[in-house]
Amino acid sequence: MLKFILPMVQDLDLLKQIQEWDKEIYAIQDMMEALPAQLESARDEVEGQRERFEKCQEDLKNFQLKQKEKEMELQTKEENVRKYESQLLQVKTNKEYGSLQAEIKSLKADNSILEERIIELIDHVEILERKTREEKKELEIKEEALEQKTREVEEQTRSMSAKIESLARQKNEKIKEVNQEIAALYEQVVRNKRGVALVQVQGETCPACQMQLRPQMLNELKLKEKIVICENCSRLLYE
Repeated sequence: MLKFILPMVQDLDLLKQIQEWDKEIYAIQDMMEALPAQLESARDEVEGQRERFEKCQEDLKNFQLKQKEKEMELQTKEENVRKYESQLLQVKTNKEYGSLQAEIKSLKADNSILEERIIELIDHVEILERKTREEKKELEIKEEALEQKTREVEEQTRSMSAKIESLARQKNEKIKEVNQEIAALYEQVVRNKRGVALVQVQGETCPACQMQLRPQMLNELKLKEKIVICENCSRLLYE
């Protein structure tokens, strides 16, 4: 059923000004609501970079351990070579001599393979050390960026909150001049429609919801004697 408010055309002019403040308030609130997501994105970048840095650290530690193990293995085998070489001077038979020489040859062959492996490990450790330094530097950059972004968001939040408070004060003072019944209706609609409670009709439809307006409503709009409410979206209409 169509609803009408008592004729108070002057209230429309007041509501138009009030709605501009409300539009700005809701626009600022929308921007404020988006700020935490910006921070969350920056935190995710830091966390992802920290994981990459820690993975590099872990890889480096593992390869350094492998290098140390191979070096100790090589050291043990070299000591065995020296021990067997010293035993060559003490053997009394050709068979023992030949057996020791074969053992020394086998150990030296193993040592040669170990030395190549150690060189490979050293090269890989150097690569990982360089990569770890790079990942650490990148982590520091992202952490600094997060700190900067946090400061910016805090400052933006303070500034936006102050602006909303200022606009709200102006609105609250001005809306006192509006008929209480109309003001209460406006406040209800503006909350539901997030800043757009009042719309101007230019044609035969509600510009907000595109609902076809009945002829009676169009006549009321032309007379400008009553505030008409859209039967579909509940917004306040004026021509």
